Amino acid sequence: MWEQDASTFVQGVDTAFWFIFGVSAICLIGIAVFMVYCVIRFSRKRNPEATQIHGSWVLEFIWTAIPTLLVLGMFYLGWEGYIQMKRIPDNTLDIVVNGGKWYWKFTYPNGLEQTSDQGMTVPIDQPVKLTLISDDVVHSFYVPAFRLKLDVMPKPEGSRVNETWFQATKTGDFHLLCAEYCGVDHARMLSKIHVVSRDDYDTWYASATEAHEEAKKENPGELAYKSKGCFACHSLDGNKLVGPSFKGIFGKQEVVVTNGQERTITVDEDYLRNSMKNPNADLVKGYQPLMPPQNLTDEEIEHLVEFIKSLK
Repeated sequence: MWEQDASTFVQGVDTAFWFIFGVSAICLIGIAVFMVYCVIRFSRKRNPEATQIHGSWVLEFIWTAIPTLLVLGMFYLGWEGYIQMKRIPDNTLDIVVNGGKWYWKFTYPNGLEQTSDQGMTVPIDQPVKLTLISDDVVHSFYVPAFRLKLDVMPKPEGSRVNETWFQATKTGDFHLLCAEYCGVDHARMLSKIHVVSRDDYDTWYASATEAHEEAKKENPGELAYKSKGCFACHSLDGNKLVGPSFKGIFGKQEVVVTNGQERTITVDEDYLRNSMKNPNADLVKGYQPLMPPQNLTDEEIEHLVEFIKSLK
């Protein structure tokens, strides 16, 4: 996970880190050694009568000047690394990153969408600008190998969203994590950034775009299931996650809790539509009210209903 020189940020961040670490280690060892020396040198046995030590302006100047210079050095190195991350260059590949409970979604300039299980694919040595938007609570976009971490904030109307960038300098797969506790499945909010050569990226981009367009035509419900992050809580194979599995749920009788009262219902189209619009109105017994309101169009809801109906 801690690959060296995986992005252009590595040197700046690591230089500041090792400088601070080195200064801290030297101070820790130096102070500890001085304390042991004082305990021995000024013990009652060696110094039975206490003596007054008078002040020294030279000593006071030294212990003021040296820490000041060290702190200024830490600030300078930290600022150099930080300001590089804030100066977004021109000619970037712009990707919108949506974070939600508990998934990542990456939207490319032509509308191509990739989800957590697919990851983000970028070319090596290409500046990539990221616009970070949360679909629910605060998350944190964290790529340890790139030394990149920034909060992903909910987007109230008219508010500013966080933006950052990176330029990968090594090909390979690099872990993407959420570094802000965001709920039950926070630890499973994982993905990867795939860094490939320019030729491989161009080939992938054309192929993925074509596949995305075909999916929109052939199975828009499955595409909505992936792009809206439904997979983070609802499996397709019968396994229970944070929410019930979609497999075989249509037509099934379920015990739900409505306004604190239990009742038995049959999962039909109306129930599915209402559950997407008002997730916690009729909560399946045994599950927590964790699903936030979904930003779905009527068309997307109908596509999802048809997709769920097809899962036998």
